[in-house]
Amino acid sequence: MELSKTAKLAQQLVRIKSVTPDDNGCQDLVKKILEPLGFTCTTIVEHGVTNLLALRGNGAPFTLFLGHTDVVPTGDESTWEHPPFCGDVFEYNGKPYLYGRGSSDMKGGDAAMIVALTEYIQKHPNYKGTLGLLLTSNEEGDAIGATPFMVEYLKEHNLIPNYCLIAECSCDEVFGDSIKNGRRGDLNATIIIHGIQGHAAMEQHAKNAVFEASRLIEGMHQNPIDNGTDFFPTTSFQVSNIQAGTGADNVIPGSCYMRCNFRWNDMQTPQKIEDHVRAVAKSLNIDCEMEFKAEGDPFLTKDGKLIDALKDSITKVTGMTPTLGTSGGTSDGRFIRPLGTETVEFGPVANLIHKVDERVSIEEIDKLTEIYVDVLEKLHA
Repeated sequence: MELSKTAKLAQQLVRIKSVTPDDNGCQDLVKKILEPLGFTCTTIVEHGVTNLLALRGNGAPFTLFLGHTDVVPTGDESTWEHPPFCGDVFEYNGKPYLYGRGSSDMKGGDAAMIVALTEYIQKHPNYKGTLGLLLTSNEEGDAIGATPFMVEYLKEHNLIPNYCLIAECSCDEVFGDSIKNGRRGDLNATIIIHGIQGHAAMEQHAKNAVFEASRLIEGMHQNPIDNGTDFFPTTSFQVSNIQAGTGADNVIPGSCYMRCNFRWNDMQTPQKIEDHVRAVAKSLNIDCEMEFKAEGDPFLTKDGKLIDALKDSITKVTGMTPTLGTSGGTSDGRFIRPLGTETVEFGPVANLIHKVDERVSIEEIDKLTEIYVDVLEKLHA
């Protein structure tokens, strides 16, 4: 099949192995596309992270597309149906998909943003205002030297966007069914639960730290942090890692290490969540140590011209009437929204991100490009 410009660019990007925080040349490829169109491209490397800011035009309105070129590791590549950086197109359920790590999160979306910018400029070279693209290579990691750093750069240079569009996967079941107008905050905790080490056959003289950890986990499930808000779902609690034991089968573990993740809504603060967890542990008389680290605040765009334009464009291209939602993972939108920028995510269906055999529908990223062009025509007329 003959691939579209969007699919061809996405294919090129997927074939570049850019595991976070290594951009590995993805952004150089983007610069070669945008510079001939009159974009001023600035590459800023900070803490080993590569950031690209591409700008064209001046004044308001200023629409910024935001994305990332880094991808998560593949894991055991032998579990993949095809090599994870092959970037080939295969048929699934009768439709063509671009295959490979990062195809869905988010190089397919990156390609749609970039091609939409090129097509819009070719149609409307004398548009009103400013167009921009910000790409980072450390969205999947700890964000040090990445978008938060670039937000400070934007503030220092008085480059505050009116609108920010992020091509992260946002749709729930069918392309066009959901716009993410916000996301929950991200908080991680290390919890070390203490028991009493002993011989597996002398349990009366020991206290199994894993059993104590299971009591804490059950206590958290029985005492949820909240029940959600008008715009956000319930604050979640997940155990992301758990370790215990000496390696010997006949030893009851005296300590258990847990990493926990909380996705929190606008009803909470990191301190409130920490207080809740400590209160649950105290009520159960569990001996433990805790350390909490906030990774990002929730963000929300309730309404505005960007949402109105995006809704209209999605309906025009897909026939769908999208809902607004805040479920799912967080994104770098949490760093842009505090600037006062109307910030939303809209991209492909999110069911394949970070998975083995990750892939993205060619049809979806082509329609995404069409939607973005239509949005720009509404915002910059």
